[in-house]
Parts: sequence; C-alpha cells; structure tokens
Amino acid sequence: MKRYLVLLGSFALFACAPTQQEKPKPTQAPKPPAQAEAERKHTFEEDIKQDEAQKLCSNPQGTVSADMVSKFFEEQKKLIKYPANGKLVGDWKKGEQLFANTRKGNCYACHCADPKELACGNIGPILRHYGKTHNDVKYTYEKIYNSWAFVPCSIMYRAGVHGILTPEEIADIVAYLHSPESPVNR
Repeated sequence: MKRYLVLLGSFALFACAPTQQEKPKPTQAPKPPAQAEAERKHTFEEDIKQDEAQKLCSNPQGTVSADMVSKFFEEQKKLIKYPANGKLVGDWKKGEQLFANTRKGNCYACHCADPKELACGNIGPILRHYGKTHNDVKYTYEKIYNSWAFVPCSIMYRAGVHGILTPEEIADIVAYLHSPESPVNR
C-alpha cells in the first residue's frame, strides 16, 4: 500500500511539472468590440430567445391582436436598416447567387423566380417577371429585410433583422428581382 501511495504521489508530481515544451504565451492586443462579439459563440439559450414580436406571434392563434397591429408594424419598420451607400438596388448577378444560396437567401425554398429553375418552392408567391409587375424597389427591399413590417407573423423569415443577409446583399436580391437584364424578367 505504501509503495502504491509513493507511486501515485510521484505520478501526480510528474504530471503537474512544467515541461520543456511549454513556452510563455505571447500577449495579444485586445480585439475590437465588434470583432470580439462576432467571434463569440452563442449559447443555445441565446439562439432561441424570443424578442417581443416573436412572443406575440407565438400565441396559439399565431396572430397579433387587431388592437396591436399598427403598433406592431411601427416597431417592425424601425428595425429596417438600409445599405450604407443608400442604394436599394445592387448587383443582380450577385443577387442571383444569393437567391439560390442555401446558406444565405435560400429563396428558391419558397419561391420560383428564374423560369429555367425547375426546383423551386410554392410556399411563397411566384416571382417570375417580378420587375415587370412591381416597380416599388423600397417595398421589395423592406419586405426582404423584415417581412413582419408588412404581414404580422409572416412565415417569411426576417433576413435582415436576424442578420442572415446584410443590407447590401438584400439590395443585390432586389436587383435580381427588378433588373430587366435578370433572368427573372426575361
């Protein structure tokens, strides 16, 4: 038993002793707050935390009561942010890529747009020839950024509000839907 304790004690000292391979870690400059926040891992609880609008939409009826609709729209409109350059119409070719990108826009999951694209969803409206029938680019931008600013508790995700798409990326999708050169409008 005594030999066992001596052996165990020796092992503990050996395991805790610093090795020659250990080197002091260089000090790093602190990261800017925005970069530190972007690199911070979110917990599951943070990811599923509902904002006040989501709580309203989570009621058993899945709707906002009639007396709260105008306030709901007003609050949702305030969440919309615009591109830094002020342009609501970006590059339609980039928009085409985002529209199909399953990790970004993923718009084809719910909509049909380019007539050559056969695999498309039917949950949302068909967007073929959208630019020929819709001329309000601000509405299109805002609807993509925050669909709840127009339809309370819409099943369309709030791409801008949740940071899925940047304002510039949304402007590119607006261009894809409105540009006469885009396959959507040919």
